[in-house]
Order: sequence, then C-alpha cells, then structure tokens
Amino acid sequence: MATDSDRACLQRLKEMDAALARMERELPDDVRSLGAEARRKVAEQLDCLAAGGIDEARLSEVMREISGMMDALTARLLLAPWDGPRRTGFKS
Repeated sequence: MATDSDRACLQRLKEMDAALARMERELPDDVRSLGAEARRKVAEQLDCLAAGGIDEARLSEVMREISGMMDALTARLLLAPWDGPRRTGFKS
C-alpha cells in the first residue's frame, strides 16, 4: 500500500503534468523543448513511483529541477508578446 507521502507525490506530479500540458499549447517555439523536457521528467518520476522504486533524495532533486523549469516557462509565457485570442473566420 502506498504511503501518504507517496500519494502526495503522485498527486503533485499529476498536477505538474496537467499544468505543463496546459502551458504546452501556448509556449513560444524557443522554449517548447524545455516544456517537453519537463514533461519527460515528470513522466519518469510517475513511472518510478508506480514501480515503487523511488529514491526520496533523488525525487526531491528532480522536483526542484521541474519546479525551476516550470518557473522559467511561466516567466517566458508572461514575457511573450500576446496578440489576443486567436481569431477565426466569421461563421455564416
């Protein structure tokens, strides 16, 4: 049975993955690879947690890395010029 800590980590990793998936749609081309790398790291940790072979020290280190990547992506999104919502043609 998973511990409370394992469940909390699983929940946090799922939240990170969902946030990264939402960001991915809006990321400028110059940081798309960073977003993909962050999602890859989240997926690796989810796999490790599911297999029961997670090292808490390594998990803490990776979580800090992912958080830093997410901070950088968020900052880049905030600094990217935005022309408003995407326009679609008039519907007839």
